[in-house]
Amino acid sequence: MPHETEAALSRRGFLIATGSTLAATALRPAAGDAQTPAPPPVPGKEKLIVRSSRPLNLEARVTDLTTYHTPESAFFVRNNYDAAPVDPAQWSMRIEGEVDNPVVLRLDDLRKLPALTQDVTLECAGNGRAFHQPRASGIQWEHGAVGTQRFTGVRLADVLALAKLRPAARHVAFDGVDKPPTPQAPDFIRSVPLWKALAPHTMLAFEMAGRPIPHLHGGPVRAIVPGFVGSASIKWLERVMALTEEFNGFYMKSNYTAPRADNDKEVYSLQSLEVKSVIVNPAEGARLAAGKVTAWGWAWAGEGELTGVDVSTDGGKTWTTATLVGPSDRYAWRQWEHAWDAAAGSHTLMARATDSLGRMQPASRAFNRLGYRWNVIHAVKVDVA
Repeated sequence: MPHETEAALSRRGFLIATGSTLAATALRPAAGDAQTPAPPPVPGKEKLIVRSSRPLNLEARVTDLTTYHTPESAFFVRNNYDAAPVDPAQWSMRIEGEVDNPVVLRLDDLRKLPALTQDVTLECAGNGRAFHQPRASGIQWEHGAVGTQRFTGVRLADVLALAKLRPAARHVAFDGVDKPPTPQAPDFIRSVPLWKALAPHTMLAFEMAGRPIPHLHGGPVRAIVPGFVGSASIKWLERVMALTEEFNGFYMKSNYTAPRADNDKEVYSLQSLEVKSVIVNPAEGARLAAGKVTAWGWAWAGEGELTGVDVSTDGGKTWTTATLVGPSDRYAWRQWEHAWDAAAGSHTLMARATDSLGRMQPASRAFNRLGYRWNVIHAVKVDVA
């Protein structure tokens, strides 16, 4: 069974120490050099904030998330390791583990299966980490490590059927061609429970926005696990493994984990996204003319279904139900709007989402050292004259 060893898990200290150091080094000026230039923009991604250059991590400004389908130029990039481009004609993927018929598939083999096209919101598990106090370890994402696009591919369930799952299979793990830069670091492998792997929306995608998936977004083929944290949707796939239990590796047992609510000494591997909303307009610090203002933004709910968004224009003292508009897809964000008669003065606008699981965005979030699960109510301050 392809599990990671205890020795590999013991690399946790190495990764936390070196990863935090490298990230911090990449994000701060050298001592005595306050003029250290920012990393150069990535072609086609000039609007995005470079959170780290190696591996490449790019974040959108929330005010640039202005369309239901996030254009490639504004779609965030999250990498744990970098990967060299793979020629689609040479790409292949192995299905192995708890299967009776291990198989190697090429892109043409996938295209012979029934196609699935769907709109999906992807969000990095660490989105919002920068707002944790004290500072949490990792890339300091604000609000923009999220985006929605239309993906085309095939259901993972159909692919697994070709390999003939054994009854003992309970989890499915994904492995990409991105490899760690040093032998001391573990491979980036994540697994999902079998129920999620077989769900009709879970897919292996080879198109994004009607075109072959760009390399930066995981092409030629990537996993798309709607409703789960972005790290489940492994990029640059080369191997899918059926397992009897959750993958026993660093990125399941140490990273992408959070403390349990009833016992903060125990952690669990992240699965569903939180219920969440963001305000796109007005922007933080905006100066507005008195009168009619349309406040709007996006909301999503992971494994829950979005049930509503409330808006406050007085810092949370009173709340009004916003109107949900535009497309409504199971695993994609929904646009909300609120017509506001803005009076002169300083105002704090807030948005909070609720879902079918009974979850509501909180006013605060308990600190966790890896900075996950940030879904605190988004607030912006504006001046009206």
